[in-house]
Amino acid sequence: MEQLKYFVFNKKRDYESGYRQDIRVTERGLALEEGVSENGIFISRLLDSGEEGNQWHRAVIQSKSYGDDSVRFSFYCCDEDQVMVDGRICQWEELIRSRKIPLEKKHQIMEQCLVHIVQNPQDILLYHARGRYLWMEIQLFCQAGFFPEIQHMKIYAGNRSFLSYLPAIYQTGGREDFLGRFLGMFEAVYQDLEERITDSTKQLDPMTAEPEFLGWLAKWVGISNAHLWQEERLRLLLEGIVRKNLIRGTREYTEHMISTFTGEQPFILEYGDIEEYRGNTKAYKSLKQSYAHGPYEVNVLVREQTVPSLREQHALKKMIEDMKPAHIRMHLIILRPGIYLGQNVYVGVNSTLVAYEHANLNGVAAIPSVVTMASDVSDTRVEEEER
Repeated sequence: MEQLKYFVFNKKRDYESGYRQDIRVTERGLALEEGVSENGIFISRLLDSGEEGNQWHRAVIQSKSYGDDSVRFSFYCCDEDQVMVDGRICQWEELIRSRKIPLEKKHQIMEQCLVHIVQNPQDILLYHARGRYLWMEIQLFCQAGFFPEIQHMKIYAGNRSFLSYLPAIYQTGGREDFLGRFLGMFEAVYQDLEERITDSTKQLDPMTAEPEFLGWLAKWVGISNAHLWQEERLRLLLEGIVRKNLIRGTREYTEHMISTFTGEQPFILEYGDIEEYRGNTKAYKSLKQSYAHGPYEVNVLVREQTVPSLREQHALKKMIEDMKPAHIRMHLIILRPGIYLGQNVYVGVNSTLVAYEHANLNGVAAIPSVVTMASDVSDTRVEEEER
Protein backbone atom coordinates (compact mmCIF):
# COMPACT_ATOMS: atom_id res chain seq x y z
CA MET A 1 0.00 0.00 0.00
CA GLU A 2 1.08 3.58 -0.70
CA GLN A 3 2.52 5.32 2.35
CA LEU A 4 0.48 8.28 3.57
CA LYS A 5 2.18 11.68 3.51
CA TYR A 6 1.34 14.32 6.05
CA PHE A 7 2.76 17.47 7.64
CA VAL A 8 2.45 18.16 11.38
CA PHE A 9 2.50 21.52 13.15
CA ASN A 10 3.13 20.86 16.84
CA LYS A 11 6.41 22.62 17.73
CA LYS A 12 7.59 26.22 17.94
CA ARG A 13 9.82 25.95 14.90
CA ASP A 14 6.87 24.77 12.79
CA TYR A 15 5.24 28.17 13.26
CA GLU A 16 8.32 30.38 13.40
CA SER A 17 9.10 29.67 9.74
CA GLY A 18 5.95 31.48 8.55
CA TYR A 19 4.63 35.04 8.63
CA ARG A 20 2.94 36.43 11.75
CA GLN A 21 1.12 39.66 12.51
CA ASP A 22 -0.13 40.22 16.08
CA ILE A 23 0.30 36.47 16.65
CA ARG A 24 2.64 34.91 19.21
CA VAL A 25 4.10 31.42 19.19
CA THR A 26 3.56 29.53 22.46
CA GLU A 27 4.67 26.12 23.67
CA ARG A 28 1.32 24.75 22.55
CA GLY A 29 0.94 26.55 19.21
CA LEU A 30 -0.43 29.92 18.10
CA ALA A 31 -2.24 32.56 20.13
CA LEU A 32 -3.22 36.21 19.80
CA GLU A 33 -0.95 38.88 21.22
CA GLU A 34 -2.92 39.94 24.28
CA GLY A 35 -3.49 43.66 24.59
CA VAL A 36 -2.08 44.39 21.11
CA SER A 37 -4.96 43.72 18.77
CA GLU A 38 -8.31 41.99 18.53
CA ASN A 39 -7.22 39.92 15.55
CA GLY A 40 -4.05 38.43 14.13
CA ILE A 41 -2.82 36.62 11.02
CA PHE A 42 -0.45 33.71 10.46
CA ILE A 43 0.65 32.45 7.02
CA SER A 44 2.43 29.10 7.00
CA ARG A 45 5.43 28.01 4.96
CA LEU A 46 4.91 26.09 1.73
CA LEU A 47 4.15 22.40 2.17
CA ASP A 48 5.71 20.40 -0.66
CA SER A 49 3.99 17.14 -1.60
CA GLY A 50 6.75 16.38 -4.12
CA GLU A 51 4.26 15.63 -6.91
CA GLU A 52 2.76 17.99 -9.46
CA GLY A 53 -1.02 17.93 -9.61
CA ASN A 54 -1.19 16.25 -6.21
CA GLN A 55 -4.67 15.92 -4.73
CA TRP A 56 -4.44 17.05 -1.09
CA HIS A 57 -6.66 15.01 1.18
CA ARG A 58 -7.59 16.63 4.49
CA ALA A 59 -6.58 18.91 7.36
CA VAL A 60 -7.12 18.07 11.03
CA ILE A 61 -6.92 21.03 13.42
CA GLN A 62 -7.03 21.09 17.22
CA SER A 63 -7.89 24.55 18.49
CA LYS A 64 -9.32 26.42 21.43
CA SER A 65 -12.00 28.55 19.84
CA TYR A 66 -14.95 30.65 20.95
CA GLY A 67 -17.50 30.18 18.18
CA ASP A 68 -17.14 30.01 14.41
CA ASP A 69 -16.19 33.69 14.21
CA SER A 70 -13.01 33.31 16.26
CA VAL A 71 -10.93 31.19 13.80
CA ARG A 72 -10.78 31.35 10.01
CA PHE A 73 -8.63 29.21 7.70
CA SER A 74 -7.77 29.97 4.07
CA PHE A 75 -6.02 27.25 2.04
CA TYR A 76 -3.92 28.03 -1.04
CA CYS A 77 -2.59 25.51 -3.56
CA CYS A 78 -0.57 25.60 -6.81
CA ASP A 79 2.07 23.70 -8.81
CA GLU A 80 4.65 26.49 -8.98
CA ASP A 81 6.89 27.60 -6.12
CA GLN A 82 7.29 31.11 -7.58
CA VAL A 83 5.09 33.98 -8.78
CA MET A 84 5.44 37.24 -10.70
CA VAL A 85 5.53 40.31 -8.40
CA ASP A 86 5.98 43.82 -9.87
CA GLY A 87 7.56 42.47 -13.00
CA ARG A 88 10.02 40.13 -11.31
CA ILE A 89 9.94 36.48 -10.36
CA CYS A 90 9.57 35.97 -6.60
CA GLN A 91 9.54 32.76 -4.60
CA TRP A 92 6.32 32.12 -2.70
CA GLU A 93 8.37 31.62 0.49
CA GLU A 94 9.98 35.03 -0.01
CA LEU A 95 6.61 36.66 -0.62
CA ILE A 96 5.04 35.05 2.47
CA ARG A 97 7.84 35.99 4.87
CA SER A 98 8.48 39.50 3.52
CA ARG A 99 7.79 42.39 5.89
CA LYS A 100 8.20 44.95 3.12
CA ILE A 101 5.25 43.75 1.06
CA PRO A 102 1.92 44.95 2.58
CA LEU A 103 -0.49 42.25 3.71
CA GLU A 104 -3.18 43.57 1.37
CA LYS A 105 -0.89 43.11 -1.61
CA LYS A 106 0.00 39.58 -0.48
CA HIS A 107 -3.71 38.74 -0.42
CA GLN A 108 -4.17 40.11 -3.94
CA ILE A 109 -1.29 37.97 -5.26
CA MET A 110 -2.31 34.81 -3.39
CA GLU A 111 -5.99 35.09 -4.33
CA GLN A 112 -5.36 33.26 -7.61
CA CYS A 113 -4.34 30.15 -5.60
CA LEU A 114 -7.17 30.27 -3.04
CA VAL A 115 -9.05 26.92 -2.88
CA HIS A 116 -10.82 26.80 0.52
CA ILE A 117 -12.07 29.26 3.16
CA VAL A 118 -13.37 27.60 6.33
CA GLN A 119 -14.62 29.01 9.64
CA ASN A 120 -13.27 27.22 12.72
CA PRO A 121 -12.45 23.86 11.03
CA GLN A 122 -11.68 20.71 12.95
CA ASP A 123 -11.53 18.13 10.17
CA ILE A 124 -11.86 19.32 6.59
CA LEU A 125 -11.53 17.45 3.29
CA LEU A 126 -9.50 19.50 0.80
CA TYR A 127 -11.46 18.59 -2.36
CA HIS A 128 -10.33 21.54 -4.46
CA ALA A 129 -6.68 21.59 -3.38
CA ARG A 130 -4.86 20.13 -6.38
CA GLY A 131 -1.20 21.04 -6.85
CA ARG A 132 2.28 20.31 -5.59
CA TYR A 133 2.41 23.11 -2.99
CA LEU A 134 -0.08 24.05 -0.30
CA TRP A 135 -0.01 26.73 2.37
CA MET A 136 -2.60 28.22 4.69
CA GLU A 137 -3.53 31.49 6.29
CA ILE A 138 -4.97 31.49 9.81
CA GLN A 139 -6.91 34.44 11.20
CA LEU A 140 -7.66 34.61 14.93
CA PHE A 141 -10.29 36.99 16.32
CA CYS A 142 -10.81 37.97 19.95
CA GLN A 143 -14.34 37.17 21.13
CA ALA A 144 -15.67 39.07 24.17
CA GLY A 145 -12.24 39.17 25.78
CA PHE A 146 -11.44 35.52 25.06
CA PHE A 147 -8.44 34.70 22.89
CA PRO A 148 -8.53 31.64 20.60
CA GLU A 149 -5.52 29.34 20.15
CA ILE A 150 -4.28 26.87 17.55
CA GLN A 151 -2.77 23.87 19.32
CA HIS A 152 -2.05 21.22 16.68
CA MET A 153 -2.42 20.79 12.93
CA LYS A 154 -1.99 17.81 10.63
CA ILE A 155 -2.20 18.21 6.86
CA TYR A 156 -2.50 15.07 4.71
CA ALA A 157 -0.89 15.37 1.29
CA GLY A 158 -2.42 12.15 -0.04
CA ASN A 159 -4.69 9.24 0.79
CA ARG A 160 -5.53 5.72 -0.29
CA SER A 161 -8.52 6.44 -2.46
CA PHE A 162 -11.28 3.89 -2.03
CA LEU A 163 -12.11 4.49 -5.70
CA SER A 164 -9.05 2.46 -6.69
CA TYR A 165 -10.69 -0.63 -5.16
CA LEU A 166 -13.84 -0.26 -7.29
CA PRO A 167 -14.38 -1.35 -10.94
CA ALA A 168 -13.02 1.04 -13.58
CA ILE A 169 -16.45 2.34 -14.49
CA TYR A 170 -16.71 4.08 -11.10
CA GLN A 171 -13.35 5.81 -11.57
CA THR A 172 -14.16 7.62 -14.80
CA GLY A 173 -15.24 10.76 -12.97
CA GLY A 174 -11.88 11.13 -11.25
CA ARG A 175 -11.36 12.05 -7.65
CA GLU A 176 -13.38 15.26 -7.90
CA ASP A 177 -16.70 13.62 -8.73
CA PHE A 178 -19.43 13.00 -6.19
CA LEU A 179 -18.49 9.39 -5.47
CA GLY A 180 -14.87 10.33 -4.78
CA ARG A 181 -15.91 13.10 -2.39
CA PHE A 182 -18.45 10.83 -0.70
CA LEU A 183 -15.92 8.06 -0.11
CA GLY A 184 -13.46 10.65 1.19
CA MET A 185 -15.42 10.87 4.44
CA PHE A 186 -15.01 7.14 5.06
CA GLU A 187 -11.35 7.32 4.06
CA ALA A 188 -10.83 9.92 6.81
CA VAL A 189 -12.43 7.62 9.40
CA TYR A 190 -10.30 4.71 8.20
CA GLN A 191 -7.14 6.83 8.43
CA ASP A 192 -7.86 7.83 12.02
CA LEU A 193 -8.53 4.23 13.06
CA GLU A 194 -5.42 2.96 11.32
CA GLU A 195 -3.23 5.64 12.95
CA ARG A 196 -4.65 4.86 16.36
CA ILE A 197 -3.87 1.17 15.90
CA THR A 198 -0.36 1.94 14.61
CA ASP A 199 0.34 4.29 17.53
CA SER A 200 -1.31 2.07 20.15
CA THR A 201 2.08 1.11 21.60
CA LYS A 202 2.56 4.75 22.64
CA GLN A 203 -0.33 4.34 25.07
CA LEU A 204 1.80 1.88 27.06
CA ASP A 205 4.44 4.55 27.68
CA PRO A 206 3.37 6.83 30.57
CA MET A 207 5.24 9.79 29.05
CA THR A 208 3.40 9.62 25.70
CA ALA A 209 0.05 8.09 26.65
CA GLU A 210 -3.08 10.19 26.28
CA PRO A 211 -4.35 11.67 29.59
CA GLU A 212 -7.51 9.53 29.60
CA PHE A 213 -5.38 6.36 29.27
CA LEU A 214 -3.22 7.09 32.33
CA GLY A 215 -5.96 5.83 34.64
CA TRP A 216 -5.86 2.41 32.97
CA LEU A 217 -2.08 2.22 33.30
CA ALA A 218 -2.35 3.15 36.98
CA LYS A 219 -4.87 0.37 37.66
CA TRP A 220 -2.65 -2.19 35.93
CA VAL A 221 0.18 -1.48 38.41
CA GLY A 222 -2.00 -1.33 41.52
CA ILE A 223 -2.46 2.45 41.86
CA SER A 224 -6.02 3.36 42.75
CA ASN A 225 -7.53 6.85 42.72
CA ALA A 226 -5.26 8.02 39.89
CA HIS A 227 -7.68 10.91 39.31
CA LEU A 228 -6.38 12.50 42.52
CA TRP A 229 -2.91 12.92 41.01
CA GLN A 230 -1.68 15.81 38.92
CA GLU A 231 -1.11 14.57 35.38
CA GLU A 232 2.63 15.33 35.16
CA ARG A 233 3.38 13.75 38.55
CA LEU A 234 1.33 10.69 37.68
CA ARG A 235 3.37 10.23 34.49
CA LEU A 236 6.62 10.42 36.49
CA LEU A 237 5.31 7.87 38.97
CA LEU A 238 4.18 5.39 36.32
CA GLU A 239 7.48 5.63 34.44
CA GLY A 240 9.35 3.59 37.05
CA ILE A 241 6.54 2.02 39.07
CA VAL A 242 7.16 -1.56 37.85
CA ARG A 243 10.61 -1.64 39.47
CA LYS A 244 9.36 0.13 42.59
CA ASN A 245 6.55 -2.40 43.04
CA LEU A 246 9.22 -4.98 43.87
CA ILE A 247 9.77 -3.15 47.18
CA ARG A 248 6.12 -2.30 47.83
CA GLY A 249 5.37 -1.95 51.52
CA THR A 250 8.86 -0.77 52.48
CA ARG A 251 10.00 2.61 53.73
CA GLU A 252 11.78 3.33 50.44
CA TYR A 253 8.59 2.69 48.47
CA THR A 254 6.57 4.94 50.77
CA GLU A 255 9.11 7.76 50.45
CA HIS A 256 9.12 7.41 46.67
CA MET A 257 5.32 7.55 46.38
CA ILE A 258 4.91 10.53 48.71
CA SER A 259 7.82 12.51 47.24
CA THR A 260 6.44 11.99 43.73
CA PHE A 261 2.99 13.16 44.83
CA THR A 262 4.19 16.21 46.79
CA GLY A 263 7.38 17.02 44.90
CA GLU A 264 9.39 16.93 48.13
CA GLN A 265 10.96 14.23 50.27
CA PRO A 266 8.79 13.48 53.34
CA PHE A 267 9.99 12.95 56.90
CA ILE A 268 9.20 9.44 58.16
CA LEU A 269 9.59 8.48 61.82
CA GLU A 270 9.32 4.84 62.85
CA TYR A 271 9.28 3.36 66.31
CA GLY A 272 12.87 2.23 65.92
CA ASP A 273 14.04 5.78 65.18
CA ILE A 274 12.93 6.81 68.66
CA GLU A 275 14.24 3.76 70.50
CA GLU A 276 17.82 4.75 69.77
CA TYR A 277 17.37 7.74 72.09
CA ARG A 278 16.52 5.52 75.05
CA GLY A 279 19.82 6.44 76.71
CA ASN A 280 18.79 10.09 76.89
CA THR A 281 15.93 9.99 79.38
CA LYS A 282 14.65 13.54 78.79
CA ALA A 283 14.82 13.38 75.01
CA TYR A 284 13.38 9.85 74.91
CA LYS A 285 10.43 10.83 77.08
CA SER A 286 9.63 13.84 74.89
CA LEU A 287 9.98 11.91 71.63
CA LYS A 288 7.95 8.97 72.88
CA GLN A 289 5.15 11.25 73.99
CA SER A 290 5.05 12.98 70.58
CA TYR A 291 5.71 10.13 68.16
CA ALA A 292 6.02 6.64 69.63
CA HIS A 293 2.51 5.22 69.44
CA GLY A 294 3.74 1.66 69.15
CA PRO A 295 6.02 -0.61 67.14
CA TYR A 296 3.46 -0.91 64.33
CA GLU A 297 2.78 2.79 63.90
CA VAL A 298 4.61 5.26 61.66
CA ASN A 299 4.49 9.06 61.44
CA VAL A 300 4.71 10.74 58.04
CA LEU A 301 5.47 14.47 58.15
CA VAL A 302 5.05 16.73 55.10
CA ARG A 303 5.14 20.48 54.80
CA GLU A 304 1.83 22.24 54.22
CA GLN A 305 3.31 24.07 51.22
CA THR A 306 3.56 20.76 49.30
CA VAL A 307 -0.14 19.93 49.88
CA PRO A 308 -1.74 23.36 50.32
CA SER A 309 -5.37 22.42 49.69
CA LEU A 310 -7.62 20.16 51.73
CA ARG A 311 -8.30 18.12 48.60
CA GLU A 312 -4.58 17.37 48.17
CA GLN A 313 -4.23 16.50 51.86
CA HIS A 314 -7.21 14.15 51.65
CA ALA A 315 -5.76 12.57 48.48
CA LEU A 316 -2.37 12.06 50.14
CA LYS A 317 -3.94 10.49 53.23
CA LYS A 318 -5.99 8.11 51.07
CA MET A 319 -2.93 7.18 49.03
CA ILE A 320 -0.99 6.37 52.22
CA GLU A 321 -3.85 4.20 53.48
CA ASP A 322 -3.92 2.28 50.19
CA MET A 323 -0.19 1.52 50.02
CA LYS A 324 0.67 0.79 53.67
CA PRO A 325 1.03 -2.81 54.93
CA ALA A 326 -2.14 -4.17 56.53
CA HIS A 327 -0.69 -4.39 60.06
CA ILE A 328 0.83 -0.88 60.03
CA ARG A 329 -0.95 2.29 61.05
CA MET A 330 0.42 5.48 59.49
CA HIS A 331 -0.25 8.98 60.83
CA LEU A 332 -0.05 11.89 58.40
CA ILE A 333 1.17 15.11 60.03
CA ILE A 334 0.87 18.36 58.09
CA LEU A 335 3.58 20.82 59.16
CA ARG A 336 2.21 24.33 59.03
CA PRO A 337 4.72 27.13 58.48
CA GLY A 338 5.28 29.15 61.64
CA ILE A 339 5.82 28.63 65.35
CA TYR A 340 2.67 27.81 67.31
CA LEU A 341 1.98 26.27 70.67
CA GLY A 342 1.11 22.61 70.40
CA GLN A 343 2.52 22.26 66.88
CA ASN A 344 5.59 20.34 65.73
CA VAL A 345 8.31 22.85 64.86
CA TYR A 346 11.56 21.89 63.15
CA VAL A 347 14.45 24.23 62.45
CA GLY A 348 14.91 24.73 58.73
CA VAL A 349 11.67 22.93 57.92
CA ASN A 350 8.75 24.99 59.17
CA SER A 351 10.32 27.28 61.80
CA THR A 352 9.36 30.51 60.06
CA LEU A 353 8.01 33.78 61.47
CA VAL A 354 4.41 34.49 60.53
CA ALA A 355 2.03 37.38 61.06
CA TYR A 356 1.06 38.10 64.66
CA GLU A 357 -2.36 36.87 65.72
CA HIS A 358 -4.26 38.17 68.73
CA ALA A 359 -5.48 35.66 71.31
CA ASN A 360 -8.24 36.42 73.84
CA LEU A 361 -7.99 34.41 77.05
CA ASN A 362 -11.43 35.16 78.45
CA GLY A 363 -12.69 31.69 79.12
CA VAL A 364 -14.30 31.48 75.70
CA ALA A 365 -11.49 31.91 73.16
CA ALA A 366 -8.19 30.05 73.36
CA ILE A 367 -4.85 29.97 71.59
CA PRO A 368 -5.26 27.68 68.55
CA SER A 369 -3.25 24.49 68.54
CA VAL A 370 -2.52 21.76 66.06
CA VAL A 371 -3.16 18.14 67.00
CA THR A 372 -0.12 16.03 66.18
CA MET A 373 -2.19 12.99 65.29
CA ALA A 374 -2.26 13.54 61.55
CA SER A 375 -5.00 11.03 60.94
CA ASP A 376 -7.25 13.01 63.28
CA VAL A 377 -6.19 16.33 61.75
CA SER A 378 -6.78 15.14 58.22
CA ASP A 379 -10.13 13.59 59.09
CA THR A 380 -11.30 16.80 60.79
CA ARG A 381 -10.24 18.99 57.88
CA VAL A 382 -11.85 16.72 55.33
CA GLU A 383 -15.11 16.61 57.31
CA GLU A 384 -15.14 20.43 57.55
CA GLU A 385 -14.54 20.70 53.81
CA GLU A 386 -17.35 18.27 53.04
CA ARG A 387 -19.76 20.21 55.27
